[in-house]
Amino acid sequence: MKEKKDIHNLDSLEREIYRLKLQAKNMEGKLDKNLDYLQDNYLSMTMNSFFCKDDGKKNGDGSNFKHEGLNATINTIAGNIADKASERLHSWMNSFFGKSKY
Repeated sequence: MKEKKDIHNLDSLEREIYRLKLQAKNMEGKLDKNLDYLQDNYLSMTMNSFFCKDDGKKNGDGSNFKHEGLNATINTIAGNIADKASERLHSWMNSFFGKSKY
């Protein structure tokens, strides 16, 4: 990109105006291209910001999330659901099969 030139007469002013209009048109084209890309890939970009794509990038706890706060929340919710499911299953088994002695 050229830097602005010194303007000494009307001809050089017109050339500078033309150059700046071309530059503005090129920038508008780039912005349109970037906006189209964002619109086409927004969902995948958002998902990639939360989930790890490669197995090598997974956190040590086996979670697929990149953010520790989100990991903790998901793990807590999953743990609570598993506990409730286990309690309900034990309750159902006891009522269906009768109380076990052990």
